[in-house]
Parts: sequence; C-alpha cells; structure tokens
Amino acid sequence: MTSKSDLRAKFVANREQVRSWLETWEIPEIVWTDEFNEIPAPWVVLERDGKSWLKDDAPFLDAYHWMFLGRPLTPGVRKVQALWRFGAEHRFEKLELSITSVCDPGYLAEKLTLAVHHGGLKGWRQEDAQPLYQWLVEGVNTRPLDDAVRGNKRLGFILLNFTRFPTGDGDVTVSLTAVETDRALDGSLLDDNGVSIPPAP
Repeated sequence: MTSKSDLRAKFVANREQVRSWLETWEIPEIVWTDEFNEIPAPWVVLERDGKSWLKDDAPFLDAYHWMFLGRPLTPGVRKVQALWRFGAEHRFEKLELSITSVCDPGYLAEKLTLAVHHGGLKGWRQEDAQPLYQWLVEGVNTRPLDDAVRGNKRLGFILLNFTRFPTGDGDVTVSLTAVETDRALDGSLLDDNGVSIPPAP
C-alpha cells in the first residue's frame, strides 16, 4: 500500500510537471488568462488552508485536472486550450490540446509538437518530435479543408489522437490528445523499447 507521504510526493511531482510545461511551451501568440494555481480543479481551497490541504487532502485525490485558456495576441489565432488530467493514485491520464486558428499546417503542427515535447510524458523520446510534426502537418493540410479529419498514431509509449474540424468561418480547430500506452495500435504488447511484440505462433 502506498504511503501518504509517497502519494503526496506524486501529487507534487505532477503539479511541478504541469507548472514547468506551462512555462516552457513556446506559444507567444497567446497569453494565459489565469496564473498557475497550485490547487487543481475541481478543488477550491482558501489560501490560508493551502498547506493543510496539501498535507491532508492532496495525497488522496481520486481525480483532478489543470485547465488553461489562452487569450490570442495575434489575429490568426482565435483560441488555445490545454487540459492536464490525472486519476487515482495521481496517475497521468491525458494531455488534451486544442487550437482554433487560420489553417496554417506548419504553425499548428509545430505548436502541438512542442506542447507534447515539453510535457515530460513517460516514454516520450527526443526522436519522436520530428515524426509527430510531419504527421500533424499532413493531418492539418488534408484536403478539402472543410472536411473533418481524424487519425491516431503511436510513438514509443505515447498514443496520440488527432482531429481537425472546420469552424464555418474559414478557420479550423485542431485537437491533439496524448495518453501513455503499453500496446501498439493492433493491440499487441510493447517491449521495453516501445517495439511491438509479435503474438506467439
């Protein structure tokens, strides 16, 4: 059984992972509407109770998340949203990213790739960035632009789901969700290097 102090340490590690990501993801086209809150949603804690909440409540959270909304600073970007979600025993569940903007495949692919790259997700590798970027460029640029596009891709131990939808006014909304996985797209298990293990004959 995991001790209270170990659970608290997991929570703090998750919090610092998200804080670091927020400070590192390069997206100068927006400004975040709220400062980072050390207490995740849906919890609301008075400032004077913060230390006691971290000591007594944080270790035993079943589910919590941090959500960020970006206010655009440039005309081409309409909306940016990011969601970090964690589950029981502080297990990472998913990172959800969404950008509404003009359909600029290179820009959108770069921003989404950097968001995942700086996330510090377990199993992410430096060499995964370029194939993710190329896959996203192709997905965003799929023609015709007024059609919806869906796709999924596994890179090592990270499963990525992508969507692109037209907004109706010439822009697109692209979304990317990243989760950790131990299986290939065909359901086969992965070895320690993230390579699919063929089923026994």
